[in-house]
Amino acid sequence: MRFLTIPFVASTLFFSVQALAKPELAPAALLDFGHYEKVDERVIYGDIQQNILVLAERNTSESDADLFVIDEINEDIELNLLIVTVSLYNELDNGFVMR
Repeated sequence: MRFLTIPFVASTLFFSVQALAKPELAPAALLDFGHYEKVDERVIYGDIQQNILVLAERNTSESDADLFVIDEINEDIELNLLIVTVSLYNELDNGFVMR
């Protein structure tokens, strides 16, 4: 009987943990080949030496969106400031290919 208890406990723990998915980076061209809804646009400020992708991922990780697109990247050299504009989208097809 103990043999069956371990898989049951493991599966209970696995399914009781809430799945946390953060948005994925996608190219803007992808938006032409599916059904996406723009849910948010964010302007992110960071240090000019920061990695752009890390900065964008860190500031979109709390969102419920499916993907994000980097719209614009600017620098202010005098202030050592990096300005990244991203748009967040939800996928309306839920991964299914529509014909």
